[in-house]
Amino acid sequence: MDRIFAWDAHRSRVVYRIPGHTHKDGREDSDLSPVWLPAEQSDLPQGVSIEDLRKVEVEE
Repeated sequence: MDRIFAWDAHRSRVVYRIPGHTHKDGREDSDLSPVWLPAEQSDLPQGVSIEDLRKVEVEE
């Protein structure tokens, strides 16, 4: 499963999602309803920096 990383501009943190994945709580990630999860900068693929990430605002 490929992770898509982004920068949560609201909370200043790295987040990721797994498109098409159904989570244990029943939420299904889709382009219309992404499920963003917290991540660490060290989780980013090699050669990718925070400046490369698109900005999103994650609502919890």
